[in-house]
Amino acid sequence: MKNSILFIFLLGIVLGLASCDSQTDIYEEYVVPNGLIYPGPAQEPITYPGDKRVKIAWLRGTDPRVEKARIFWNNYTDSVELPVPANQDTVSYIISPIAENTYSFMIHTYDEDGNKSIPIEVSGTVYGDKYRNLLTNRLLKSTYYDGRDLKLNWGDPIKTEVGILVSWKDVNGNLKTTEVDPEETETWLPYFDLKTPVTYSSTHLPDSLAIDVFQANANQRMVDPVTFIPKTTWVAKPLPGDMGMNGSFPLPLLWDGNTNNFMHSVDPISLPGTFTWDMGIKAKLSRMTIWPRKNNDDRWTRGQPRVFEIYGSLDPNPNGSLDDSWTLLGKFVCVQPSGNGIATPWQPPTGEDIALSDRGIEFEFVANGLAKPETTVRYIRFRSLEHFNPTANPRILLAEISFWGTLVR
Repeated sequence: MKNSILFIFLLGIVLGLASCDSQTDIYEEYVVPNGLIYPGPAQEPITYPGDKRVKIAWLRGTDPRVEKARIFWNNYTDSVELPVPANQDTVSYIISPIAENTYSFMIHTYDEDGNKSIPIEVSGTVYGDKYRNLLTNRLLKSTYYDGRDLKLNWGDPIKTEVGILVSWKDVNGNLKTTEVDPEETETWLPYFDLKTPVTYSSTHLPDSLAIDVFQANANQRMVDPVTFIPKTTWVAKPLPGDMGMNGSFPLPLLWDGNTNNFMHSVDPISLPGTFTWDMGIKAKLSRMTIWPRKNNDDRWTRGQPRVFEIYGSLDPNPNGSLDDSWTLLGKFVCVQPSGNGIATPWQPPTGEDIALSDRGIEFEFVANGLAKPETTVRYIRFRSLEHFNPTANPRILLAEISFWGTLVR
């Protein structure tokens, strides 16, 4: 019995070997002697866009036979060849120059016998002048000159913006360059020369993988030094001869930024009447806006000056005299559209009159034979000469006053 089992087992092995030989013969009919060899292809290729150039990189892979690579584009009509060192994990190459466009790149690797890998495709974009000409600069909302330094107030950054390049000159004629971060909303330029422009250009990165940044076409601006004169440093400075104030409505209410309340002089006052304050900063004044009290008891009537003067000083005489320590900056007349405030008898203001006083009455400081608004001043003296409704006892109730001019350091 055991001999029968052994015989059957050996017979099976012989038949199996015969079958294998038969299958091998069939397979060998389709084997090409010395057939095609494919070196290991580029692995995980990435393109990095640039300015009329592009960087292409990929992982080398583990095939030790790979010695070089070729990158093709424009349907294989253009190409570059590069070595693939065995000791490098990553292969990269920058194609430059190359025209601005979007491309499909085909990568082949090669061994020493010239065998090439299967093609690996990767797309990429090349930027250039067309893209650059589409770029815009961040909005320069406003400028503020403090008498020495210039502040630039920026709008919100643009999506692809990575900074702003600012060029300018200081008072010594030195050309300066300042780089502004995209998160920055204001930039100070120390010792800025007002006779020269400020030039700025937003810097853009078109793609997070880009190898180049692009400057938008530069904007250039001459700086107007005239600015709103801040009031945070203003304080009352009563001098001998100045009119008194109602304790419930003191003089600082004239510059608190609220046109719904008001300063209130004693009632009545004598004309001409003065009050004085210290701005705490030096300036050359260019224009002014005054808001009368928002009540018909005073606007366009006895509580509102019709003719007044503004004086300025750097060091006023403490005795209160209006001597040569003061400079006349301007003499002004409030013009009422209806003329009702100087009519005989006095007439109430019209809707047009009220609208004008509520939005503020504007004046400009203009040089003439007497007034010298170009003078640098710190202390201000308001001198009222004539009021509306001149037959009534005068008083002064003003809601707000604002100046614009050039700050001086």
